[in-house]
Formats: sequence, C-alpha cells, structure tokens
Amino acid sequence: MGHSSFDQIEKTHLEQMAQATGPRLSVLMPVDRTDQQSRESSTRLKSLLGEAQRQLSAAGLDSNAIDARLEPFTALINDGPFWRNQGDGLALFSADDVHFVFRVGVPLDERVHVGEQFALRPLATALAESSKFYILALSRAKVRLFDATRDSVTELDLGDTVPSSMDGVVSADERQRQLQSRSVGGDRATFHGHGAGDEADSVFVDKFLKAVGQGVGDLLGKARSRPMILAAVAEAHPAFKQFCTYPALQDAMVKGNPDDRSPKDLHAAAWDAIFPTFKAQDDAVFERFSAKLGTGLSATQSDKIRDAAVEGRVDTLFINPGVTQNADDVNEAILATLQSSGKLIIMSDGSVENVVALFRY
Repeated sequence: MGHSSFDQIEKTHLEQMAQATGPRLSVLMPVDRTDQQSRESSTRLKSLLGEAQRQLSAAGLDSNAIDARLEPFTALINDGPFWRNQGDGLALFSADDVHFVFRVGVPLDERVHVGEQFALRPLATALAESSKFYILALSRAKVRLFDATRDSVTELDLGDTVPSSMDGVVSADERQRQLQSRSVGGDRATFHGHGAGDEADSVFVDKFLKAVGQGVGDLLGKARSRPMILAAVAEAHPAFKQFCTYPALQDAMVKGNPDDRSPKDLHAAAWDAIFPTFKAQDDAVFERFSAKLGTGLSATQSDKIRDAAVEGRVDTLFINPGVTQNADDVNEAILATLQSSGKLIIMSDGSVENVVALFRY
C-alpha cells in the first residue's frame, strides 16, 4: 500500500551485484515526478540507452549480447504506468544475466558507466542505513504506519495486527453501555479533541491505545532499534508511550491531528523531528573513527578501504556525497561493506574529504 514509488535496495540485490560477471553497466538519471506524460523522462532514458549501447560495444560486447543487456530497459521507454510511479532518480544496472531497476528518492545526475564496478556511489544517500525510521500517525479516527528514510516514505499494511481506528477496538454497543453510566473526569478524554469529558471516554481511549501499542510491537518486532516518531495531538504521547511495546518510540514527535496530513507532509515533519537523533548517532561513530586514527583500525586511503571492505573488516564507511574521485575503489567498498553488514554514513559537512572508514579489526 505505497504512497511513493521507491524501490528498496536489499541485501540480496547487493549479493547478486557482487557475483555478477562481465562488464557492469550503470545508467543513472533524474526523474521529474510532475511530468505525468513521462515524455521528458522517457526521451532522456532513450538517449542514455543509446550511449550505453556505444559503451558496451566499445567494451567488446557483440550486438546480441548488447540487446540482451538493454532489452529490459528499452521496454521501459514507452511504459506509461512505470513513469507515472517514480521517485526523484532512476538507477539501472546490468551485467551478464543480471538486471536491476531502482526508483530512488535521491536526485541523480545523468550518467552512463561501463566498467568493473557498478556506480553505487551516487546512490550512497539512499543506501545509508542510519536514515531509516517509522512514523505512526495516530488519532481516534485513523491509524497509519509508515516506513521512511530521509528521502522516502511508504505506508505499511496494518493487516489484522494493528487496529485502523478506535471503532475497530470499541464497538458501538460497548460504547453505548459504558456511556450510560458515565461520570465527569478522565485525563485523556481530549485525545484528538473529541473527548466526552468523562471516565467512560478515558476507558475507551486506554483500550484503543493499548491495542495500537501492542499491535505495533507485534507488527514491527519488540527487539528492534529503528526509531519511531509519533504523529498525534501532544497529549496522546505520554498516554500511548505507557502501552507501546515497540522499544524505540522517540520522545520527539509531530504534534497535531495527523488525519488531514499527506504522507509527504508527515514525512517532512517527522524527518525534522528525528534528524537530531540521527546526527548525534553519526557524530558519535565519527568520533570513534577519529580516536582510532593511527592505530590500524581506521583508514583514509580509498584503496586500503576497498581491500579491507572486501575482507569484511569495515564497520562503518563515511562518504562525502559531493566527491567523485577514486570511483571504482569507492563503488567496490560500498558493495563489500553493505554485504558484510557494515554501515554507510553520509558526511556532508566537509569533515570527510572523500571517503574514510572505521574497521572492525
């Protein structure tokens, strides 16, 4: 049930990329999501695939091999539904018998590259684990849960695990019976602004929040560390926190009734709320790197970092997204680091000139 068209680059994809044979083709391009007719984007792709054909030929592939490489991508040129569901960038990768199409939330510069490595560095921001979080938009009338990164937001299916509204927890008959003996009071009666101002309403709210809090823990897992931002009226947070079994609910929140806010709007507000937490975490890891300089447990040379990544020794790779030098070394280091469950952190503040790494051993 997605409200944006982003493709998650999973570990299985990275493993297939690492095992690929033959010259690696990478085609990157920006996409204008407002271009509903898709003419500009499809024309751009057609032109880039022409350049890809020339580069593959120069790499020694014959016409049949080139056609096999490009056919899945050529089919996208006139695929209207595909172009109407886009992110901000499009990344196409192929090698012998391997093809990938990723719609990403990161604007990409036009690029066609044929070489020994896939061009992953421009996608580093999309690959960074430290920007992943959840958003729970909660009101009596509506419950929505989103899987988000810095650049994307996708609504998750609640299934039968999380109630979609208070009506799914408190039946009309139950409400009527309880309200017949209501008494004034109830400190949570104003949740979402529809409180009846009585104890009965407080009982209903508690039952609802408990069902949502336990359901979210069951759906996402109770041993997870990915942070979750609550979007709700301010008084809902302390009430919900006592019932929520998901352990990474943040104190920061998006305040106000979320019902009329679009996924895009909620995402922007939630990112503003969670960004200081992510920055503090990344800064702490970078301090660990700085403390290890000169000990053999860190490196600043791209070739040494590449070799360590291939050996599975890179704990964290810090990348300056605005630099393109030593591209193949960095591309290989990104792939190997993520394959071995290492982390990728984007450093846009100038503290990293190109790429540096913290080693496990």
